[in-house]
Amino acid sequence: RHITLRFDGIFRDARVWVNGFYVGHEPSGYATQVYDITDYLNYGGENLICVRADATLEEGWFYEGAGIYRHVWLDKTEPVHVAPFGTFVYSRLEAPYDTAMLMVETTVENSGLTSAGYTLRHTLVDADGQAVARCETSPNSLLPKTTGTTKVGMTVSHPKLWSTDTPYLYIVRTEVYQGEQLVDTYLTTTGIRHIAFDPDRGFLLNGQPVKLKGVNMHQDHAGVGAGIPDALQIYRLKQLKKFGCNAYRSSHNPMTPEMLDACDREGILVLEENRLTGINQEHLGLLRRMIERDRNHPCVILWSVGNEEWGIEGKVTGERIAATMREYCHRFDPTRPMT
Repeated sequence: RHITLRFDGIFRDARVWVNGFYVGHEPSGYATQVYDITDYLNYGGENLICVRADATLEEGWFYEGAGIYRHVWLDKTEPVHVAPFGTFVYSRLEAPYDTAMLMVETTVENSGLTSAGYTLRHTLVDADGQAVARCETSPNSLLPKTTGTTKVGMTVSHPKLWSTDTPYLYIVRTEVYQGEQLVDTYLTTTGIRHIAFDPDRGFLLNGQPVKLKGVNMHQDHAGVGAGIPDALQIYRLKQLKKFGCNAYRSSHNPMTPEMLDACDREGILVLEENRLTGINQEHLGLLRRMIERDRNHPCVILWSVGNEEWGIEGKVTGERIAATMREYCHRFDPTRPMT
């Protein structure tokens, strides 16, 4: 099996070892980290994972906590599998919104030592568990230790649209076949909706003006700090909805994945914010990883590349940096604007 270790957040400057083997380093306290640990494991015996975190230096100017404060996952797959966060599902639809073209881009990884062929089958499943659309790719092949990306579309008649009042969710079930053998299944939650910003009518959701009544919300919570239980994330959103809130800005860093899941279910519109503003490879890599992890969420309507960057506000350097980051946002997600 191919085995990966995933940390959704370690604050910060994390270094990770498995059975004494160094597997990686992540300076950011907000980035999801995925490590291939297949070759380092003692199969049938004990395994030791060691994580060193150093919160001496801050990333923000607010309370940030320390240590492993988000979920940790151990994923086991066959050698040919959908790569981590390897799907991008988005819809193309226009008024009167009675037909949608659902696009599915999928990155498959061959972690084995020999070349391998595969075919993908995508099925759109509604909230009742019924298949409403299907498509598949032509056969593909991958050299060992490489990835490949495919793009296909399927037509959805009379889709149930995601909105703040009716946050209807579908699931795209992606199946990887080698010949007739099913070797991997990957589920992507998605919502079919249309968003636009109009200078005269404001924000439009499925063609209807919606006033954004939102909050700037830091991820920590009274009593628990930054390590927030999933149920508390949902409770906080429900309380905000009682106040009339329909929008949420993640001040000032990428959100916990479970919080985005809750916003999808509750119908909360999200402005997701990047933490570090810059055009070096580290900062652009963090921006890309945030977008690729979270771009399937229908709740996300905007990407923010930074906030309160006092050293570059009102300066030509800030304008240049923002323009480059905007290009990167649109490269990884052409379906949403940025700010």
